Amino acid sequence: MNSSGKQSHHPLFFPKFEPEKQTIDSGHSRHILYLPRWYPSKADPMFGLFVRKHALAAVAAGFRVTVVYVVPDLTVKSHELFSTQISTQEGLTEIIVSYRRADGLSGMVRQLIAWNLGIKNAVRLNGKPQLIHAHVLTRTALLAWWFGRKWKIPYLITEHWSRYFPENLQYKGLLRKLLTRFAVRKATGLTVVSSRLAGSMKQAGLGDDFSILPNVVDTRLFNILETESLKTRIISITCFEEKSKNLKLLADAFVSVLSERPDAELVLVGEGADLQMIREYVSSKKLPPGSVRFTGLLENEALARELQQSACLALTSNYETFGIVAYEAMACGVPVVATDVADLADFVEPNSGRISPVGDAALFSGALLEVLSEQKQFNRTEMRNRVVQQYGFEAVSRYLEKLYLDLISRDRK
Repeated sequence: MNSSGKQSHHPLFFPKFEPEKQTIDSGHSRHILYLPRWYPSKADPMFGLFVRKHALAAVAAGFRVTVVYVVPDLTVKSHELFSTQISTQEGLTEIIVSYRRADGLSGMVRQLIAWNLGIKNAVRLNGKPQLIHAHVLTRTALLAWWFGRKWKIPYLITEHWSRYFPENLQYKGLLRKLLTRFAVRKATGLTVVSSRLAGSMKQAGLGDDFSILPNVVDTRLFNILETESLKTRIISITCFEEKSKNLKLLADAFVSVLSERPDAELVLVGEGADLQMIREYVSSKKLPPGSVRFTGLLENEALARELQQSACLALTSNYETFGIVAYEAMACGVPVVATDVADLADFVEPNSGRISPVGDAALFSGALLEVLSEQKQFNRTEMRNRVVQQYGFEAVSRYLEKLYLDLISRDRK
């Protein structure tokens, strides 16, 4: 594709792209290149959404941000191997390169070619970046190191993955560990989304110089609904992956809640690999008709509305790196009952919810009953304000501005 936006006769297909005018809020307008392992795409519009929110927060801080994301796709025609979609919206350029899925060495080679195609397009459209921000170790950080060395610019790593937790130990293999340690050691900065994740990475031998970069909570979408919530509705928002989310514990706890509060209702929002298994497990409890409702996937306003009408959010996870649904609930003025995961115990106060030990259904049901019976003690406005101040769009935007400018200036010294 040439600069006029017409399709070229290059064997790789590049869709037509018409650049849009970007709006930048401040004057420094430095270019940041994002290299995420997870990112929303047509295959899964929710996958890695938190990375996109970081990118938008950086744009709001006055940076030009280009995201390059590579994804395998069987729908790519065999004679093309690669396809590229480029879009600019809200001041953010997104370059998503799909490559035809293949096994073994062929797949690895195609993936590397796809990354190279995407990064070349990023430079062609927006120029050489002043900083590379890699999200999710390890391969994106190695790419950041390579291009950072080539362009003589710094790179930053943000880790979101729970693979270092002992409950989900996927950080294995000598080569993987050596490459990860190398990428971390060479990085100009390393951030994680919670101190608990930082602790697990430290135990894995990945240093101890971590900064916390929280995920963005969309406090404009998740806000307080002025009408009365349903005082006995418990809501769970989950991806139905039992190993981490422990939804069987929630079902067991809800049985105990019903014995004390027969008017209670449990709403389970989401979809995922273990949805049918959880449906069958709930069915085996022989609960009263209508006491449990599965909504399927809800997004945006529909999700916010369901949350706003609830008495509390239940989070029964065995582990989380951040636990964003808890903060979204509190942004709506909805108290939370959560297991002691991520950094929730440091944030959830008696006037915003309860923290329960991981894996204890009896204590969790007791916490749910407390919250249901003590609704008046929860200060909806105060809990929302704390979320806005620490995790809202503007708060994270200010943090990113300081972080990026510091890393760029530090590298020049």
